[in-house]
Amino acid sequence: MNAAVPLPDRWLTDTPTSSRFPIYTRGNADEVGPEPYSPLGWSLTWEQGIAPGTADGWVTLGGFTSEEFTWPVPETFGNWGGYFFNQVSLGRVFGVRAPGGSPDLIDEQFFGKNRSVPRYVPDPRDESPERSEAIGARFAEILAATQPPGYLTDFIAQVQAWSQERPDLPALTDAELIAYGRTANYRQRPTWDLYTVITIAATVGPSVVGPIAASLGFPNAATEVFSAIGGVASAATAERVWRLSRLARASKRVGAELDAGIDGAIGRLRASEDKEAEAFVEEFEHLLAVDGHRGPNEWDISSDSWVLSPELPLSMIDQLRRQDDDHSPASRAVALTARREQLVSELLAAAAGDEATQGVLASALRSGTVFYQVREKGKDAAVRAMLEAKLPFVELGRRWAERGVIEHPKHVFMLLDRELDEIAAAPEGWRERLAQRAADFAELGARVPPYVVVHGEPIPPLSRWPLRSGDVAVTRAVPGDELKGLGVSPGVARGRARVVSGLADITDLDPGDIIVCSTTDPSWVPLFLVAGGVVCDIGAPSSHAAIVSRELGVPCVVSVSRARDRIADGTHVEIDGLAGTVRILEGAPG
Repeated sequence: MNAAVPLPDRWLTDTPTSSRFPIYTRGNADEVGPEPYSPLGWSLTWEQGIAPGTADGWVTLGGFTSEEFTWPVPETFGNWGGYFFNQVSLGRVFGVRAPGGSPDLIDEQFFGKNRSVPRYVPDPRDESPERSEAIGARFAEILAATQPPGYLTDFIAQVQAWSQERPDLPALTDAELIAYGRTANYRQRPTWDLYTVITIAATVGPSVVGPIAASLGFPNAATEVFSAIGGVASAATAERVWRLSRLARASKRVGAELDAGIDGAIGRLRASEDKEAEAFVEEFEHLLAVDGHRGPNEWDISSDSWVLSPELPLSMIDQLRRQDDDHSPASRAVALTARREQLVSELLAAAAGDEATQGVLASALRSGTVFYQVREKGKDAAVRAMLEAKLPFVELGRRWAERGVIEHPKHVFMLLDRELDEIAAAPEGWRERLAQRAADFAELGARVPPYVVVHGEPIPPLSRWPLRSGDVAVTRAVPGDELKGLGVSPGVARGRARVVSGLADITDLDPGDIIVCSTTDPSWVPLFLVAGGVVCDIGAPSSHAAIVSRELGVPCVVSVSRARDRIADGTHVEIDGLAGTVRILEGAPG
């Protein structure tokens, strides 16, 4: 960053806080936005697509009326310093209104247990018998589900149609690209209407199973009965990456090219006449065709998808090829599947004396399974829609950089939506302006945002946000210490802790290592097959890391406060994914 131009106190996409829904948190936000959102991503994709779509979803669920939100940009999320913040107060109001719900239950489902978030303060506007009745009717539909709802099938077909109907982007004029890009981003509104509904729906069954199972003497059943359920979309991605890792492990030519360096490896393999290399390339091209929309920071249109940067999945395959064959997704899930089936039988048998309870339990088990699958399938389709939203601007950035209008193709994402027409009409002078904005944006990525933002309380200037690389004022855990969190995927694992800030840090993960991170998103999934377990600073039973860990048979503990700061890289740990504990066995070497 240019030292002569200090970081501004406020960022250009900072949102106003809400007096009606005053509390925001970074809790569980890394799953949605681990890095700062680009100005174009926030001002177009989020403010005009995702934020109103999420408000629509709350209305669809029956929890709110449209009049309770501020339009055109409803207060469903927050953004400060480019960072995404979850809305705490909205969810709590929904918890008040949901039959059998509460603010505490909502907090635990979505944010884990974190004392940094202010406690709920009752507001007379939160109570609404009419909304409670509407939510109850919706929840009854969810609990009665025996198969994925038709609206999900329709949505997946719609996303496929959007992809198939994509115009020839290089043939469009600049103005046509901007217009089509906006249209593709506006589609995020119906996308997030659906995604909000299925995200909440996935919590209904487990929230019913938990207390019933506990009353029957099975306090941890809600974790185990939703393990290895099958049909989880991002787990299927892991299985495809696993197959590629087996091809790479078995082929001397493929292995040699990967050893020579990931950059350019796929090009060298494509040029090879080796039969095993050809088989690998064919399977890799299939992966890009099916899963090319995946990638890090998937909800920002400026981020690279696998189809745009094939080195990302290739690097995962390179690491995964070191894992033994007996660690395949299918092998890992066998024991969990057997345990789940046994536990379900035991639960239903224990409730046999009470026909009504047994019926509710059976419905909740079935609904929870269906909607965990639905949530991940819906999310996969939503990320596919996001790829369509970013591709027009990838093309626009390429041609503007080629003409010298901007310094780098990625700088197109430093624009606000309203600035697109300005630069298209008068491109002079934007090159330096956007280069500086990109430097400021990179500086934001090196800083740690506040964990909580509350309406009426000052937000520190950006220059006072601590650097990620700064000294950490926290006591390191030592051998014998036990850190407590939420157990969300059963199993016990011992291994070396690999403490990482993001996916890019995982360059030498060895089989059995325990990943210690803030949280994960679907682009991490293939590495779960290398890891012995996963520990997250934040998270909840419905977090992505929890769902996929249960599906792949990887022990996982979330909501371990400041785990990345308290556990030194290289420390040997034992995690218990049922008890929710992380025990320090040995300190890091040296």
